[in-house]
Amino acid sequence: MCQLELKRANRMAVEREEFTKRLLASSDDWITVFDLEGHLHFMSHSGMRAMEVTEFGTIDGRKWTDLWGHLVRDEAQRAMEAAIAGGTGRFHGPRTTATGAQKWWDVVITPVVGRNDAVQGLLCIARDITGFRQVEQNLRKSEKRLRTLVDVMPLSFTSPQVVWFSDPDGEFTYCNDVWYEYTGLHSDMEPKEGWGAILQPDQRERILTLWKGALGAGTSFEIEMPLRRSSDGMHRWFIVRGQPLRNEQGHVEQWFGIAIDIHERKQSEQALSESEKRLQLALKAAHMIAWEFNPQTGTTTRSENALALLGIQPGPDKTFMTGIHPEDHAKVEGFLQRIQSTGSYSIECRYVMPGGDVKWLRSRAEQAGPDRVVGVTFDISEQKEAEEEIWRSANHDSLSGLPNRTLFQQRIEAALARARANGTSVSLLLIDLDDFKDINDTLGHDAGDALLQETARRLSRMVRTCDTVARIGGDEFAVLVVEPLKLENATRLGALIAEMLRQPFTYQKRTLVNRVSIGIAAFPDHDGTPTELVKDADIAMYQAKSQGRNRVVTYSPEMRRAIEQRVSLGRGMREAIANDEIVPFYQPKVSLTTGEIVGLEALARWRHPEKGILTPAFFGAVFEDHEIAASIGKMLTSKIAADVRQWLDDDLLFGRIAINLSPAEFGQSGLVDSMLRTLDWLKVPPTFFEVEVTETVLLGRNSDSVSSALTQFRQHGVQIALDDFGTGYASLTHLKQFPVDHIKVDRSFVRDLEQDSDDEAIIAAVIGLGKSLQLQVTAEGVETHGQAKRLRDLGCDHAQGYLYAKPVAAAQVPELLRLWNAMLIKPLPTVTQERGAGDLASPKQKQSF
Repeated sequence: MCQLELKRANRMAVEREEFTKRLLASSDDWITVFDLEGHLHFMSHSGMRAMEVTEFGTIDGRKWTDLWGHLVRDEAQRAMEAAIAGGTGRFHGPRTTATGAQKWWDVVITPVVGRNDAVQGLLCIARDITGFRQVEQNLRKSEKRLRTLVDVMPLSFTSPQVVWFSDPDGEFTYCNDVWYEYTGLHSDMEPKEGWGAILQPDQRERILTLWKGALGAGTSFEIEMPLRRSSDGMHRWFIVRGQPLRNEQGHVEQWFGIAIDIHERKQSEQALSESEKRLQLALKAAHMIAWEFNPQTGTTTRSENALALLGIQPGPDKTFMTGIHPEDHAKVEGFLQRIQSTGSYSIECRYVMPGGDVKWLRSRAEQAGPDRVVGVTFDISEQKEAEEEIWRSANHDSLSGLPNRTLFQQRIEAALARARANGTSVSLLLIDLDDFKDINDTLGHDAGDALLQETARRLSRMVRTCDTVARIGGDEFAVLVVEPLKLENATRLGALIAEMLRQPFTYQKRTLVNRVSIGIAAFPDHDGTPTELVKDADIAMYQAKSQGRNRVVTYSPEMRRAIEQRVSLGRGMREAIANDEIVPFYQPKVSLTTGEIVGLEALARWRHPEKGILTPAFFGAVFEDHEIAASIGKMLTSKIAADVRQWLDDDLLFGRIAINLSPAEFGQSGLVDSMLRTLDWLKVPPTFFEVEVTETVLLGRNSDSVSSALTQFRQHGVQIALDDFGTGYASLTHLKQFPVDHIKVDRSFVRDLEQDSDDEAIIAAVIGLGKSLQLQVTAEGVETHGQAKRLRDLGCDHAQGYLYAKPVAAAQVPELLRLWNAMLIKPLPTVTQERGAGDLASPKQKQSF
């Protein structure tokens, strides 16, 4: 190489070195060079400045890894090893300067390669990232704070939130991803395009108008709008908030805002609104108002329907007691005090409307706070009226309007309680209408109702307001008389009532007369409990009826004893029926011409387990009880039919069996069919029987049904006998009207036949009447031969009495017939007799006594 070239090469090397120095000096990076052992040989001026090192000599030859703290020393070692291996090492780490300041560096280590491609040293370039590091840490902190904020946000804020920016005219310049995900619009198109299309159609015009108005006003705004969700087409409610961002001149430069999904809240609000509407409708329909009362201030706030219900303007006022009925003021004040002491209470009170009408109200309230009582008040006027009507219906007779048995019971209990406490008296009159059933049966139930109503009116006019008139049964009334009237006054009142009720009145052009039986009892003269006092008056009324009706009877203890005896007898008779203790006894009926037994009368006997055989003289009163009488009749009929069947099987001649039928049995439907079925079941011909009835049966209220039954008996071969003839009110008309075959003269005429010419004349007339009407005549109660002879002389057909035989049990009848027939002198029969009713038509035979 020539000298010139050598100079040129040196100059170029100097220039390159100068360039390199200038290049290194112009870099802000920390540039160092160290050998493969890691010893430092070079550091750029910028590095020395960054590390705050004034003299390189102070650090020349130091171990490179010692420059780094223990936190990143291992990373520095691995980065150096990577560069020695021919690669590039990199790490981030802190380094404290000579003055103690800590800086963060982004360090890159690369190998320095010689001409033979061998690694001769290491080049390290480190960039100060302390500022970036600080920004990064701030971002992390900000992110952490943001996350924390999101985490503690209310639930509603975690719903989809749209973030948007727009220009001053409201055209969107930015929307976040939530907008696009929700609406389905594309981010590559102008955000403003199409957003009106996702509004709910029926809300679109209204919302766009609000949007434009808000932008024009230039102030922050909130608009609720339903936006369509792309995933299912559902419109959900959002609240869109906007805030204007202004420039230095105060003009709106752009708008920033968010949109939050409030659909659930909106639904809740709508549900609440609908619920409030329904509540208002319910309050209106139920005639109810809601209210709130402040005990501290006395202020009351009422619901909107307070005006319609109470005539009070809704809203707060101090009129809680206004309108309350004066007599209920204390009650309402106590109501408020009770709420504050117990927490809740209810009350019923009266309220005077502005027009003067009075309503019944019911209030229910609870203590909701120290100065807050909430409650509801509803109109119960209709309920009160209904309750009053129900109470009246339950306690009054619908036909007469009088108190019924229930209310009468309450009145008599109260009256007796007051009388016991005050030492006063109470009188009770029980009134029974004697002719009510006859009027019902003959004129119809309308006439019967008119009679009851007229009776109620007349009774009500005859008593004071402090007394009580009640209808306690079908045709039974009660009058309760209190102090100062006493028993003697009540007795006089009873007579006046009987007289007043007997006065005729006209119904549909018919004149009706009402007769009554009245029983009177009083406290303290008689019993002192409601039940016993009513029983006393009832016993007296029963006594009035038994004495012939149409009279007034005052109770006496003897009446109760008689009733109790009858009740006890009835109870004993029911037990006797259940124990099969009622049996028939038979008394023969003898022909006064032939002396033969031509029949037997079946008589009821009670085979008492302790008292022996009892006659109707002991238990006859029970026949007034139709149920008992009918049961006895059925039992006797069955037993008599069984006895007859046995005698027929034994070839006994006994004539006809007379069975006594009581009025109670004729009152039962199917009497004839029942008896005939019994006879048919036992294979007993009806022609062996005779039915005895008394004049009372013929003259009773069931005379039509009696006539029909007797006719049916007659058609089946059963003869009819009229018992106790002459003791009642039977007339020739009845003998003609009813199918009678046989009349029996009562024992009362036979008893004095031998001494009393009047009795003889009566008997002679009866016998003559019987022969004229072709009726058989039997005299009862024959006890002497003189009576028998006189009856035979008068032409009487048959006789019956102790002269011939006392009633005997069925088992004794065969022996009675055998002995009786043995006493008779009988001619040989000329004609073979057949069994049956024709056996009675035997030739006359001489009687032997």
